[in-house]
Amino acid sequence: MPRTDARVWRAARSFEELAALTAEWLEGRLSGHPNGHHDGPDPETIPLVPVLAQANRGGFLTEGSQPGELAHHEGAPWHQRAFVSGFAGPGLAATVNELACRAGLVTRVYLPAGRPMLEGGSVDVTRWGSRINTGIGDFLKPRSVRRTFPGCHADALCGVIGAWQVTVVDPEWGRNDLLWPTLRHALETHQVLDQPTGYSCGIMTRDAGEG
Repeated sequence: MPRTDARVWRAARSFEELAALTAEWLEGRLSGHPNGHHDGPDPETIPLVPVLAQANRGGFLTEGSQPGELAHHEGAPWHQRAFVSGFAGPGLAATVNELACRAGLVTRVYLPAGRPMLEGGSVDVTRWGSRINTGIGDFLKPRSVRRTFPGCHADALCGVIGAWQVTVVDPEWGRNDLLWPTLRHALETHQVLDQPTGYSCGIMTRDAGEG
């Protein structure tokens, strides 16, 4: 990562600042990201930049995403399910979960302690021929969060670790016109709560209820 970018990321002291920097990186104002992407987003992510930047500025710190795709690779079908994953406060997490489920999307939502609101576990998101290549939606332990944002300040990392983890997946292989409008709608629907987006490490320990 360029030294100037590394200094900017190290200076972030909160969840909100990391999310704002992620939006800046998506839009090309920063070339480096702590997770190793030092030449900007992948080409397939470029069409998603507007909604992903809106998500980050709206309190959903994105950790990963991909568009839906039906293609061929080395003579075999290559299929992708659209997905987005990241971190949010409980109000936004609940709104994203509710509107995504209404739209027929698959969600994974975890409390900071790792207990899922409803069903937990990985969802297949890439397939090459008959072989599943990638799954998404498992709970990220604090160690994994720190590996996603290496070199960032402990205060900012505590905000991420203390946030809820949210993953939304389109169950239809190749479809790319449902998840992103739904995410945008959830962001626009969400009412800002009188509580911080992120949490200090270990604040929330209650079990999640059904519903």
